[in-house]
Amino acid sequence: MIQILAPILLLVVIGFFLAHLRFLGKAFMDDLNKLVFWITLPALLFRSVAHADKPGSSTLALLALLFVGTVIIAAAGWLGAGLLRLHPSSKGTLSQSAFRGNLAYIGIPVLAYTFEGLSGKREAFATAVIVMAFLTAFGNALSVIMLSSGQQSPNPLRTVLRSIFTNPLLLGGMAGMPLAFAGIRLPVYLDRTVEALGSPAVPIALLCIGGSLAHARLGDRLGGVLVSTLLKNLCFPLLVYFLSPLFGITGDNLKIALILAACPTATASFVMVRQLGGDEPLASKSIVLSTICAAASLPLALFLSR
Repeated sequence: MIQILAPILLLVVIGFFLAHLRFLGKAFMDDLNKLVFWITLPALLFRSVAHADKPGSSTLALLALLFVGTVIIAAAGWLGAGLLRLHPSSKGTLSQSAFRGNLAYIGIPVLAYTFEGLSGKREAFATAVIVMAFLTAFGNALSVIMLSSGQQSPNPLRTVLRSIFTNPLLLGGMAGMPLAFAGIRLPVYLDRTVEALGSPAVPIALLCIGGSLAHARLGDRLGGVLVSTLLKNLCFPLLVYFLSPLFGITGDNLKIALILAACPTATASFVMVRQLGGDEPLASKSIVLSTICAAASLPLALFLSR
């Protein structure tokens, strides 16, 4: 467990101090974020899927488990916001913060350190990347539904479709699937180019997470922030763990499910909140606290999946 999580936490801490000491300026960190989101992570996901074995036979059951868990946590977040008597614009924000995980920036690095380089684990990592791609699409769609509820949001269907079909992380993973299933390999020069682009994705993404924490503040809205973080970092992985026998999920598949469920709130969720007129302070502070608490939720996920 230490060998998996220590490099991730250390890179986040390094990113935090580099940004805090202004060695890496905020504008540069923003550019790094764009580089990771649009170039390096899509390249990593594309090549990982293209080179992977076919996913395991339990992929559909794994997706069903995570979809059901996501819907339950989304509903719990909505009810929690109601009990706190939050403004209607805050209900969807709290709900989204509770179920939408940072699968690409945190989930994929953890899974990469867990599976890559181990004999017999290529299938597991292929399954993880494919599940992440579909779960990202599902999370985008459900986020729009929750944020649009009770608001006068124009063209929510168009927003859903645009968020899905313009997401480079989703497109990168999906683009590699035909190559993997057909057994096609890229020309060596092209494959090495994609490999070079994707190689720095994990450390840069983790440095960016640390850098974003250096500029974050919690402040008010602590009630909603605490509820969303509790649901995201504790309730979601525990729910998936207790539901997993019903779906026949064990072994590496259980590890994948728990890691993805335990990921902190996605940084991309703030962008959607801004687009749909949600509660921006609640969204940003939920991301901060959830990311900090991931230092406990991810070890819990790895412990439960032993």
